[in-house]
Parts: sequence; C-alpha cells; structure tokens
Amino acid sequence: MPQVSIVIPSYKGVRLYEKNLPAVLGCMRSGDELIVVDDASGKEDPTVAWFAQKFATKQVAFTDFAADLYQGTHKIGKKTFIIKLLVNHSNQRFGASSNRGFRIAQNELVFLINNDVAPYPDCLSHLIPHFDNPKVFAVGCLEHETHLQTLGGRNKLWFQRGMFLHSRYQDMSTGETAWASGGSAMFRKSIFESIGGFDKLYYPAYWEDIDLSFQARKRGFLILFEPKAQVDHNHETTNKSVFGEQQMQAMSWRNAKKFTWKNANFWQRISFLVWQPYWWYKMRTS
Repeated sequence: MPQVSIVIPSYKGVRLYEKNLPAVLGCMRSGDELIVVDDASGKEDPTVAWFAQKFATKQVAFTDFAADLYQGTHKIGKKTFIIKLLVNHSNQRFGASSNRGFRIAQNELVFLINNDVAPYPDCLSHLIPHFDNPKVFAVGCLEHETHLQTLGGRNKLWFQRGMFLHSRYQDMSTGETAWASGGSAMFRKSIFESIGGFDKLYYPAYWEDIDLSFQARKRGFLILFEPKAQVDHNHETTNKSVFGEQQMQAMSWRNAKKFTWKNANFWQRISFLVWQPYWWYKMRTS
C-alpha cells in the first residue's frame, strides 16, 4: 500500500504527545512520515527539546514560509519512520497550520489528526484502499468520543431556515458523509491543494473542514466514512483552553454564517437574510 504522511497541528502539546504519539507510531508503517506542526507555542514550551530527545530531530534549512523545520528518523523494531517538526514563527491556528503540514508532506495520502487522537493499530489499513478510486477525496474515521461515551465521524448537512445546519448520523455504517472531520480523516493531497486547503475565511477555527469537503463534493469528488478505521478522540481541545466555552460557541456561530453566505445559492441567500432575526434571538436566548 502507498506510504502515508500523518499531520498533527498542535499548540503546547507535549502532555498530549506523551499520551497519544505511541498509538500514532503504532499504526504507522516503515517509510511513513509523521509531521507535527507546532503553532508557535513559545520559548517556554519544551516541544523542540522533547522531539530532539525522543526522535533525535535536528534543524534543517527551510525557507518555504515563516517557520523552522526539524527532522529526524525513528525506529520501532524493523520499522523506520520519518519525523518532522515544523514550528511556526507566529500563531496560525488549525486551518493554516494544517495547510502548512500538507505543503511539506511528501506523500499523496495525508492522515490529518488532532493531538488528542489515538488511532487504532490497523487504522491506516482500512483507510488506504478507498483511494484506489480516483474520485475519493477523503475518508473519515469512527471516533470513540471517550469524554461523552458516544460514537462520531459520520455527518449530515442540510439547509433550513436560512442556514446550513449539521448533525451526526445515527447510522455509523460505511458510506458517504457530508464532511470528513479535520480531527481524524485521510485526504488526497493533490485535491486538497487544488481546492486551496482550509479556507482562511474561518480563522481562527470551526467549519473549515465542513467547507473543504463541500468544495470537493461540488467538484464531483467523494467524501466517505469508514467505521473499521477507528480512533479514540479524547477531546482535550486546544481551543477550549485558549478561548473558553462561550467564545468557542460564538466563533462557531460566526463561521456558520460565513459558510452559509459563501456556499448558498441566490434564493438561499434571500432566505438567510429573512431568517437572521430568528437566529439572532435564538442565539441570544440559548
């Protein structure tokens, strides 16, 4: 099977590396590469030293954009992995950091996961075969959401009362999904880059992965869900520690409106304007 690049955008993530990287390395095959994009955690953060100690990473020449690149190799038994640590000079947040990880990935298949995700050992072997079909852009995983004791990963999206709304499917069987989650999904790099990656419109966070899949589906590509590819998602989210729950909800709502205006047709935009008082009241009272 083809080699895979695993991309993990992260911020002050050493505690989560200790917890989840063993599972990430456990699912990798010899020749795969791991790319961690540190989002300017700061000089007080031990990420660079931690990677140097664990993986003997050393700084290499890098001028593509404002970041430092450290690289090394790591062996587990007979398996040898490429390890890359990309350190942003300034904070970029999830979308732009992920885009940078894709840009330096050497493989066509990129497995994008959060730093609080632990893949099962056979995860990649269930995702890769779907890409034999050239129309497949992305394949999402079954997420065991340990904090809620629920399952996630397959989603639906629809237009109602002037807005695009979303929820998870109750049916978690193999099939198409409205979007592949940026927290645990494999993407085809060439299509990702032809779309332009995650749109900076959604800075700092939320709805960028929904929009990415929406753009791919408009181009005729497939977004699939594979329940045999499983991960534990512990949801120790960076956003919550940085922004707080209330601001996170406000960001999600603002980006839902941006998504709707960007992707709605003429009549849906009229509906969007008509229904704004309803949604304003609903958000104020919820």
